[in-house]
Amino acid sequence: MAKIKTPSYIEAIKGKVDSDENVYYSERYGETYLCEYNPCEQEPTETQLEHREKFRNATAQALADMKDPSKKAEWTATAKKSNKYKTARGCAFAHYYQNGTTN
Repeated sequence: MAKIKTPSYIEAIKGKVDSDENVYYSERYGETYLCEYNPCEQEPTETQLEHREKFRNATAQALADMKDPSKKAEWTATAKKSNKYKTARGCAFAHYYQNGTTN
């Protein structure tokens, strides 16, 4: 993933530009990146499927917490204290991913 300076006419473009190319534009925290897309042609393993399910559950729980103002405030405070996470959602996701999705 390469960080790039985009010309003004490209700033609004995000995602895949040409269906024949394996590159796409991504924006993270205000920075634009040019990324390469390498699709896997193999069937996912059991471990990969378990990882995807764990990821999906942690994401759902973190998003649910962001809708509750009191929990969002708690995660925001935790993220600021840790200096490891940029957002409350990232902090919540990391917690639920590492420890499961139960409160």
